[in-house]
Amino acid sequence: MANDMNWNELKESIPDVGFVGNYEIYRRARPTTTLIVLRTVTDPTLFRNSDLERAETQEFSGVLHAQVNGEKFVSKERLTGLNLCRELDDDGDIITPEYTYNEPLSDLEKSQTADMLTYGLAGTVSRATYSQKSRVIEGYTYSLERYDLMNKEVHNALYESGTMRNAEGGQSEALFSPTKVQPGTHFVHFVTLEAGTKEMFLYLLHNILNTSRYGARETRTGRNIRNEIIGCIQSPSDSSLSCGEMILDHIPSDAENLSVDDIKAILASYIMEHKRADWDVFVKEGFKEVSENIAFNKFPEWLTNAINVCERKEAASSNVLREALVILREEGLKTVEKEKKTKEKKTAEPKKAA
Repeated sequence: MANDMNWNELKESIPDVGFVGNYEIYRRARPTTTLIVLRTVTDPTLFRNSDLERAETQEFSGVLHAQVNGEKFVSKERLTGLNLCRELDDDGDIITPEYTYNEPLSDLEKSQTADMLTYGLAGTVSRATYSQKSRVIEGYTYSLERYDLMNKEVHNALYESGTMRNAEGGQSEALFSPTKVQPGTHFVHFVTLEAGTKEMFLYLLHNILNTSRYGARETRTGRNIRNEIIGCIQSPSDSSLSCGEMILDHIPSDAENLSVDDIKAILASYIMEHKRADWDVFVKEGFKEVSENIAFNKFPEWLTNAINVCERKEAASSNVLREALVILREEGLKTVEKEKKTKEKKTAEPKKAA
């Protein structure tokens, strides 16, 4: 990305396919842009289910895979986005001080943030409920490799002293045995932005690329997952895909130690099986051809520039992100004002005689 590039220049370079021109509460058109995210576990990670010490699981062709609800990724990525909003905010032009994740405000204007507009929120205004549906669809994802229930870590529960002995010198006998997803495990996650704007896309992309701690007890661990964008699909309609379907139909039950090249080849076959004529498919560094005559397009310059901005390796990137976030809040405020005037007009209109 050129150091002097601004958001308007980057926005103009992004194709309109897959996006709406402006934010609206009611989605009349539903174009989509799907990011193909490769999530690689770098430190042992615990994704809890009803059993607090092991992951939820799903069986495909007799093989057990770790299953993760997309919300476990979304919740952490939203916090990354909120931190960005607060970092770049200037006197409330991006986010109001009162706005807090999962704590709806009674004031619709103060609720207009990139977080609410992109990921959705439900609340109450003047005793009437309102609901802003999420534009982000992050379904379940599954470990591509086998989840080993025998791979446990046994720990002693510590006392307040930070040791395994109490004030009287007694030894702690309390144990916990978490079964974590191990380093080297891969997840392919299809994250779809439906009826979203280009500003929402930049925000979503930033949050995925800059979140690296997931799962239970993530506040006590360091970076445990590396996210990489390896593909992008744009469509004037639906472009969503399923990790479970890909595993079931394209990964042999005896597959072990999948390399990134293996994963790309599997993805290529899966995407080609379901690709529609109105899909524009872009892949990082190109995937292996699935036949002699078919290959995907490599990442275009606009996508590479967007990723570079979101990785924030240049000082100018913060300005580009800030411009996009200001525009997104302004669009939300305009929509609130428009809805308010529409309601006032309906209230002022005389009722027709029966």
